[in-house]
Amino acid sequence: MSVIETMSNEVASTGVSRRHFIQGAAAAGAAVALPVAGVVGAGTASAATKTLRVSIGKIANPVAPFTTADAGSLQILCCVGEYLAFSDNKGELAPRVAQSWKGSAGGKVWTFKIRQGITFHDGSKLTADDVVWTFKSHLNPANKSQSLGKFNGILDVNGVTKVNATTVKFTLLSAVGTFPSLLSSTSYGLLIMKNGESGAAGWENTMNGCGPWILDTYTKGTACTFVKNEKYWDTKRRPSFDKLTTTVFESQEAAVAQLVTGKLDAVTGVTPATAAKINKAKAELVKVPSAGHIATHLRCDFGPFSTDKRIRQAAALTLDREAFIKSVLKGQALLANDSIMDAFATKDTSVPQRKKDLAKAKSLMSAAGSKGFNVDLSSYHRDDIDALAPFLKASLANIGINVTLKLADSYYTAPWDARQAKKVENNYWLESNFGITDWGHRGTPVEILTRAYKSTGDWNAAHFASAKFDAAADEYITATTAAKAKAASKKIQEICLDETPYFMVYFDTRTSVVRKGLKGFYTNGMGQFESAAAKY
Repeated sequence: MSVIETMSNEVASTGVSRRHFIQGAAAAGAAVALPVAGVVGAGTASAATKTLRVSIGKIANPVAPFTTADAGSLQILCCVGEYLAFSDNKGELAPRVAQSWKGSAGGKVWTFKIRQGITFHDGSKLTADDVVWTFKSHLNPANKSQSLGKFNGILDVNGVTKVNATTVKFTLLSAVGTFPSLLSSTSYGLLIMKNGESGAAGWENTMNGCGPWILDTYTKGTACTFVKNEKYWDTKRRPSFDKLTTTVFESQEAAVAQLVTGKLDAVTGVTPATAAKINKAKAELVKVPSAGHIATHLRCDFGPFSTDKRIRQAAALTLDREAFIKSVLKGQALLANDSIMDAFATKDTSVPQRKKDLAKAKSLMSAAGSKGFNVDLSSYHRDDIDALAPFLKASLANIGINVTLKLADSYYTAPWDARQAKKVENNYWLESNFGITDWGHRGTPVEILTRAYKSTGDWNAAHFASAKFDAAADEYITATTAAKAKAASKKIQEICLDETPYFMVYFDTRTSVVRKGLKGFYTNGMGQFESAAAKY
């Protein structure tokens, strides 16, 4: 039986759903099974109580602007907070705190008009000063914001200035044609904070945002309750529900069971296997394309994959990507080609798709003087990772690469800086020879190019360093026309196939389950959900 057949049978029998599926970067810690009766009111219909009940992703980090780095905290922040712009389910930027924006100086200067009439939950008015404070705070290295790395070489604290009471200007270190996306909701913690407030862990005690929901109670790591913001600025999107609850479940199937019996209204981020078993008489699937993915790095500066790029190329040629997507993911994914560029409209489709070719893989191994080797594949347990890892192990065995799976409960525990990582194999994310990293959706590939691929990247788990690639990435980042972006994308795609610092098998289709009759509820590619407009 082939590896694909074996895995397909396993998915069919187990559902690959014993662990909670999340989408987002760098999540750690265990999810918690909650007694739903004590949290959401067992057996009570949502329409009667005017409470919207949502199952969310794992909360592994403090729910605060500087510290959010997982699906659960990200989803809560989008309830209480507001961003300059929100990435919707079509991947388009909807103006929120920013009423409009305009680029100039070839994409090096961006001016944002700040909307009037927005108030924070404590009653204070949002002004341009709050916007300036927010971004200067994230750009201050002392605050250790998870968002800081995305602006490396692009923006520093001196580039954020108040023009007047309603206008903020960003003067970049280098031009970025898609800069507004970097400031939008697809950047984890960049919701607008009140001037003078810290976005560190203590922020979760009040969650003083300006979004459609106001914090009522928070049980750390497990559940939140919110009340409707009666003064929310967008009267067309003011919540129709009086309350919102968000709850973490250890099992997707347990959450879906609660939905079917009327105790939940929506379950976010379900796997294809779980989605395939949904009772369509009582629930509906809501699907959104995404650039979210799990990347497998092959370390280029140390370890067995570093000796010759032909070994990395050979390993990539063992993967039957189409079969994995069809059988294991039930077709619910977009085929990738070992490049982040494949998920975006600027992709150059003339670049050939990499396909399984064992004869060529064996020839490359022989040319590189390798008869195979032993290597650990490091990551952590999660439904999608638990499915992909055995596929990689079985595939690479065809060319003598013997993989030992090292899937732990925690994978991102050491300091996050690939530039300082040691040349050791300790099965930690940035120091492992061969490892799997989960990436949430982004509205533009810029952050992933700068953090995971460029030689200066702080999340460059492959330790890939190529002046040629860096130049191509800069060309893409600074492109101000679609034609220039596509030309640069082609260079990036070709270098990725040649150097193969990462495997990228597929891009997620973000799938949620909602109760029959619930309208206006959706997630974007990040998993952030639009609940303000939801109603029965």
